[in-house]
Amino acid sequence: MLAVGFCAKGRIMKRAIIAIAAVVFVWAGSAGIAVGKVVYVDGRASGADKGTCWADAYMFLQDGLADANESEKPVEVWVAQGIYRPDRSAAEPNGAGDREATFSLINGVALQGGYAGFGEADPNARDIELYETVLSGDLDENDIDVNGPVDLLDEPTRAENSYHVVIGSGTDETGVLVDGFTVTGGNANGAYPHNRGGGMYNIDSSPTVFNCTFTRNSAREYGGGMYSYWDSGLTLTNCNFSQNWAACGGGLCASRSSAMLANCSFSGNWAEYGGGMSNDDRSNLTLTKCTFSGNSAKSKDGWEGYGGGMDNFMSDTALTNCTFSGNSAEYGGGMYCYVESDLRVTNCILWGNTAAQGNHIYLSDPHYMSTASISYSDIKGGIAEVFVGAGYTLNWAEGNIDADPCFADPNKGDYHLKSQAGRWDPNSQTWIIDANTTPCIDAGNPMTPIGCEPFPNGGIVNMGAYGGTAEASKSYFGEPPCEIIVAGDINGDCDVNFLDFRFMAFHWLEEH
Repeated sequence: MLAVGFCAKGRIMKRAIIAIAAVVFVWAGSAGIAVGKVVYVDGRASGADKGTCWADAYMFLQDGLADANESEKPVEVWVAQGIYRPDRSAAEPNGAGDREATFSLINGVALQGGYAGFGEADPNARDIELYETVLSGDLDENDIDVNGPVDLLDEPTRAENSYHVVIGSGTDETGVLVDGFTVTGGNANGAYPHNRGGGMYNIDSSPTVFNCTFTRNSAREYGGGMYSYWDSGLTLTNCNFSQNWAACGGGLCASRSSAMLANCSFSGNWAEYGGGMSNDDRSNLTLTKCTFSGNSAKSKDGWEGYGGGMDNFMSDTALTNCTFSGNSAEYGGGMYCYVESDLRVTNCILWGNTAAQGNHIYLSDPHYMSTASISYSDIKGGIAEVFVGAGYTLNWAEGNIDADPCFADPNKGDYHLKSQAGRWDPNSQTWIIDANTTPCIDAGNPMTPIGCEPFPNGGIVNMGAYGGTAEASKSYFGEPPCEIIVAGDINGDCDVNFLDFRFMAFHWLEEH
């Protein structure tokens, strides 16, 4: 497999890198990257409707998928900007009104959205924000805005919506929903299995999902945005879950699954258990550089809820360089862990979460002996804000602090860390010099790779979701950064001394 990596002193081009990584991951082999058939889909095309080019693109995604399914693999389906509904095809151009209609992923077929498409100066131009490609379950095109995610399930205008907008069941790692789709309008309000996975439904599969947004989906029971059951290798990279609702796992519910999440965000989701995400029934989850903000765990009638950001039940969860802020619940504002749930938290920030018990973490296992290990993390109130109930062992390890992380603008969802040496501003796309510096810079585990952190980086990874990335806030040593990089100055303090040797010794002969 080819490795794709790119570090820069400026901002990393995330979309481009992840898009390249997706294609390499799917199609790379011993002889290099295979070039397969490309099927074009564009609802505005006016040609032969054969999918052979943008002018003759299929107008409906279902027709493009049917072509891809019958073709020799690998196949790439390029989808132009616009809205695509799963009950529509050339045979049913006005929609069949079938709530069970869905976009099914196919092994060996990569879906790629965000293309400019027919009629544009460069139809192959690709920008997932400028050329938004939407997969919508709103079959009647009549959904209205609701006051909040809790109202999605029973909103009358959503009664005819698709149960599942996308299904990845039965696919392996080559069944890929890649780069540039917004999945919305799924409403799994029926009987099993149509009561889970409003946005995406996965059983016995290993789907790989890049750069997708799941928003305003709902499910009566599990996984408003996405449901994953008995999956052996769910991989989510650079995905956003926002404003989804379910009884369990508003954004995502993983049950009996192994999953890896990187650079994902969960915001404004709602559930009774796990407002942002629920890990259930012997799941094994690894989350890196993820953000949980403004999620709520509360029942529809306003009674108690568990795990505003995340709920863990009989599951093992490892969190590295994650940020939990502004989440709320009755028990465990940040996260709730119960019954045979082992938790590992490293280089994380938990700040501004609220609950009646355990503002940031609630641990309880009355029947078995579970363990939580927390190290090199910034937790408001320290160990006092971690509720430790019967049957749970808390290992409060080294490196933990209780200090204001100095988020750039948490009210607007900006959790970059302030720095007098430079903090990345996503709005202006520039580095900003702040009046103060967060103590979370260079405060992570010294053995964690610093990854793509820009210079000066202190030689130690930052805490929080941007630690180890090209958007990590720069290290401040009491004066402006060096104008010239000095050979051997590993931490960027303008001196070559014992500290630089120390950092080098920590990582001597490491390979990554």
